[in-house]
Amino acid sequence: MIYKNKHIHFIIALLLIGLVMHSSCNEKKQHQGKTPVARVYDKYLYREDLAGVIPTGLSKEDSLLKVKSYIDFWVKRYAMTKTAELNLAEEQKDVAEELENYRMDLLIFRYKQRFIEQNLDTLVSQKQISDFYVQHEKEFILSQPAVIAVFIKILKSSPNLGLVRSLFKSNRENDIKQVRDYCEEHATIYNNYNDEWVYFKDIILEIPVRIDDPELYLKSFSTIDAQDSVYLYLLNIKNYRLKDAVAPLNFVEGNIQSMILKQRKQELLNVIENNVYNSMIDKKDIELFENE
Repeated sequence: MIYKNKHIHFIIALLLIGLVMHSSCNEKKQHQGKTPVARVYDKYLYREDLAGVIPTGLSKEDSLLKVKSYIDFWVKRYAMTKTAELNLAEEQKDVAEELENYRMDLLIFRYKQRFIEQNLDTLVSQKQISDFYVQHEKEFILSQPAVIAVFIKILKSSPNLGLVRSLFKSNRENDIKQVRDYCEEHATIYNNYNDEWVYFKDIILEIPVRIDDPELYLKSFSTIDAQDSVYLYLLNIKNYRLKDAVAPLNFVEGNIQSMILKQRKQELLNVIENNVYNSMIDKKDIELFENE
């Protein structure tokens, strides 16, 4: 047998010292050429069983600890199993029905998984996401205020700050372009967040202002003009939604995609269950008896 881990022979040899130094010919026959490292009643753990225990890349010390830990786990597991067998009543030890139920559930689960892997359409278009959002928008609620905004952080020593201050609140296309061109050259941060919604608190963290009631602030103001000893901070809030309002689409796209895929999976599972049932009914492999 070729072991994947180059330390395995060395590690297991250490563990075997004192355990298998006096193996007899009869023992070798009994174990069919394998080398035992532990026994619980008539159950043996062999050196050959330890080949897959140690992951590749471990040091000799870590490998030794890993093997020792596995042997300890194996011994305790079989010791508890044997103790249970000796102490439980016969009816308590009868696990045939539970094993059969587990076997059935496992087979069904694996078959369904294979069917899903082979048949599930995992592509979700933007239109499908948008349609789902429109149909279920009341299910998506904001946990905190969100805004569409433009944020600028710029050195107070930058030239023509008056231009930026006078234009950053404007919604005219030409003014927006002037601010963008200026900020691309001079600003430390210029972020319009791709005109998508962001949490208000995530922007405020960047600005040296204290806002105790974000919702009241958003209702009352649409801009922030603040500064510290080095930087000027400008924020233009174009739109806002308060806590408990419907969440913007870009906040929930990932959730919607997962929900659509989950829905498709369930539909596929319903299809396979119905198809199997109807096929066996048609072939008379299933028969339902009426009992009075």
